[in-house]
Formats: sequence, C-alpha cells, structure tokens
Amino acid sequence: MKKYLEGALVANAAAMGFNWVYNMPYLERLAKTEHLVFQKADPSKYQRARKAVFAYPFAEIGDVSFQGEIAKWLYHALKENPDLTQEAYQQLIYEKIKPGGEYRGWVESFGKKLIFNQMIRDFELEQEPLRINDDQLVGFIPYLVTKELGLANHKAWELAQAFTDLEEYPAFFEVFDQIFEDVKTMPLKDALQKSIAVAPKQYGFKLTMALTMDDVKSFILQLVNTSCPVKYAIPLTYAILAHTTSYQEAVELNTQIGGASADRAMLIGAIYSQVSDIPEAWKKHLKA
Repeated sequence: MKKYLEGALVANAAAMGFNWVYNMPYLERLAKTEHLVFQKADPSKYQRARKAVFAYPFAEIGDVSFQGEIAKWLYHALKENPDLTQEAYQQLIYEKIKPGGEYRGWVESFGKKLIFNQMIRDFELEQEPLRINDDQLVGFIPYLVTKELGLANHKAWELAQAFTDLEEYPAFFEVFDQIFEDVKTMPLKDALQKSIAVAPKQYGFKLTMALTMDDVKSFILQLVNTSCPVKYAIPLTYAILAHTTSYQEAVELNTQIGGASADRAMLIGAIYSQVSDIPEAWKKHLKA
C-alpha cells in the first residue's frame, strides 16, 4: 500500500521556494525560464513579486513548512502513543516552538496563540486565554497522520480540535476517505466527481465548477483565491487535481499558482501519490 505522508511532505517541500507569493502572473513568467519546485526562497524574487510574505528566510531546499513540521512531530508522537490526547498534542507543539525550543522558523497564528496562552498559565496572569480557531488547513494534519498510521477519523478530529472547531474538517475527512478508496477502481477525476455528493453542501457549487471549468486560472480568477482558508484551498485543490495527470504535474502547477502553495500541497501530494509515482529525485530532496 502506498503511504500518504511521503506524498504530502515531498509536495510541501517542493513548493517552499515560492510559498505565499500572491502574484500568479509573476510566477507564470518565472516558470517559463526556470523550474519553480525545490528552489531556495530568494528574497529578491519575493520583493519583485510585491504581494508576498517571505516567511521562511532560513529554509533550505528540502525543508518543509510549519505545518509540514507539525505533521512530522505528530507522526512520531502518535506512532509511539496512539492514545495521544488533544492536550498532549498542544504540549508537543508548544515544547517545539516555545522560546528556546528547537524549532526555528515561521510560527502561524495558532502557534503564537498557543504560546501566549501557556504564558498566561505559567505566570498566573489575570488574562483570558485567546480562542484558537484556525481555518487554514492545520486541521488536516491529524487526518493525514492518522491515515498514515491506520487510526480512525474520530482520533484525527479529536486532535484537530486542539486548534479548530471548524466542522468542515471532519466532513472532509470522510470525503477524502472516499476519494482514497475510489481511486483504487476509477480515474481520479471520477473519484473527485463522486465525492462531491458527500461534501458539505455549501461547497457543492465550487467543487463542481473546479472540475468543469476549462482551466485552473479561470477558476481562481472567478470563484476562489490562492490564500490559506479551507473555503478557498479545498476547491482549488480539487481544481488542481482535476486538471493535471500526474503527481509531478500537479505539484508543479500548484507551486506556479502560489499563495498557500506549501500547505495546500500536502493534500494534493497525499491524494496524487495514490495514483501516480513521486519522482525519485524529488524524494531525495526531502529532509528527515
């Protein structure tokens, strides 16, 4: 059986050189003269892009995003203890990212709030803790890890609720389960089409259009954008999956689109790795 995390993390690392560049025409021009995957982030290119967040200045080729690192940490912790609690998951991440912790890199807002809330407890401050309710894909990390380890979706949702209560997450766990099962017997695009019937109803129109519009660029310009929230990232993931024919093509297109490309890539990579080979040269880039 093919694994899920390898496909997810290779795709994540591939996009890191242009992650959070929100200028698709600029990336399209670059792609005509150079390969965009597995590039070290260049501050001058981010500057020329104008609309971009240069979040990982110290990342090397093969490094993954903050969410990619969380997937690694959770995998090892959950493999050692399948009964890992939500509180232990939060503590795991806190120990990695706290001041003086081993992680050196961008920390997303849910991580910053986690640190702040822990400081409130440590210093016994008279301050209400901040509500952590992320809608930007981190809720899918426990799903990918539990899928890799053969654990149930209720465990994934239990852990995901450490940082979110967005009900789309467990709903899409079931959607992706169906896709993973159906691609064993039918083409990927057919599996995507079939899955729309069990997706949250408010996503039905955009998911349908993701599969039926002529190209991904038109879909983005008319119906979504390339930013992090689930409401955009999932329909765009469908569009990329539906308009490509291989793992490599999908990851390259995703990177060229830009925006939240590294974290979006984890879902794209996990799904496409079940039906298409990951380039061996790409696997060698991935660290740890």
